Amino acid sequence: MEFDYNEFAASAVEAVRAHSAWHRAVSIDLETKIEKKTDFLTGERLLAIGLARRAGTGVEVKTFTLKDESDEAEVELLYEAARWLAPVRPLILLGYNIAGYDYPLLNMKLKWHDDLLRASVPDGERPVFPREYWALKDALTRSYVLDMMHPLRYAIAEHDKTTAKYKSLSDVVSHARFEKVALMRRKQLAAGTDQENKGKVIYDLWRTHNPDFERYLEGDVHDVLLLAEELFGITSPARPSLR
Repeated sequence: MEFDYNEFAASAVEAVRAHSAWHRAVSIDLETKIEKKTDFLTGERLLAIGLARRAGTGVEVKTFTLKDESDEAEVELLYEAARWLAPVRPLILLGYNIAGYDYPLLNMKLKWHDDLLRASVPDGERPVFPREYWALKDALTRSYVLDMMHPLRYAIAEHDKTTAKYKSLSDVVSHARFEKVALMRRKQLAAGTDQENKGKVIYDLWRTHNPDFERYLEGDVHDVLLLAEELFGITSPARPSLR
């Protein structure tokens, strides 16, 4: 029997679990300023970074939000996330469509920050890269990136006895296959008629300091972590509500 992608992903998860290191599996999600369809993966402004992992008897969720629309604020946003990631030293980065969006955008931002640092010193001199830069670089280049979009669509197909199809995270969290999983299910907080309108809704939530912006991000990273635990049979202690 051919060794397939889902078996490979399960092997990576099992290796981490077997070493009692599931707390180093980090769910990550980005919210960005998207005003038109051509804005995707063009270096768009980061609005927030959400992170979640198992910690003790519950789920630790952290959200870091952009203070203003300046390069300096975006660098500080990256640094805040990096300072959280540094002691965790993630072994797995989880996300929904992380391979298609969050991961390449973070790599793009790392390169952008690298260019800013190099431009800040005279020609021929090397800049001093701060610890936050290296913490983020380690997380991006040394972790196993597990895009949950794929194992989830196959799990749903198996449940429905149909062929696997790409689905939105909103469709996944509301599917009968996961109705008994203690998910937050907050996708409705930033609903839009299409991806472009959804992007405008998210930007307006951030711009107006609406608390639903943070709640929406918390829900995404929390739910992807719990969906991974459900699919890969990670035995976890009781899962209290975040709020």
